[in-house]
Amino acid sequence: MTSLSRPQDREKLYAALETEHFSAYVLREDLSLEYVNAGWRRFARENGATELENDWDSYGPIPLYFTPPLRELFTAKARQVLELDTVWSHSYECSSDQVYRRFNLRAQATSQRDGLIVVHSLVAEPLRRGESSSADYALTYTDERGLIVQCSSCGRLRNPARARWDWTLEQISSERSNVSHGICPTCAYLYYG
Repeated sequence: MTSLSRPQDREKLYAALETEHFSAYVLREDLSLEYVNAGWRRFARENGATELENDWDSYGPIPLYFTPPLRELFTAKARQVLELDTVWSHSYECSSDQVYRRFNLRAQATSQRDGLIVVHSLVAEPLRRGESSSADYALTYTDERGLIVQCSSCGRLRNPARARWDWTLEQISSERSNVSHGICPTCAYLYYG
């Protein structure tokens, strides 16, 4: 790849990551931040970390800010993804005093294998007894054509009302006749440029 096409390629990657509702970013080989999306900046602002909203590029490798053993886990998995060109997926809780939040982190190498693309997606919780039926839950992910669209690559479901792609613990199974497959914008970039 020529040095001219590489910046253009990165700009396309950044544009794809801007379609993500939650935090998405690119890490350099040393695991320092190369780029963060609007979801990252919003999450930082909403959680009182305004220094991470604007000055994110002044920090070194991000595992330095994790506590052990998360620091070691993240570093080892990031190295494994870069060396073996694999994908790493990890579910975690990121709650506050007021809000319970569970996310799924998905990391994979850039096309040049010179960094990592990291996307955080909200994990949609299954309904609890007495709330609504599973059919109502499925309606959340049903579009105007009556289809539930699942990304063929990462497996997330499109939430048409919120214009985002979610992980769901209660996966809409293939036994439903209205499940269709598509591709989320980030996976579209990763696999088709």
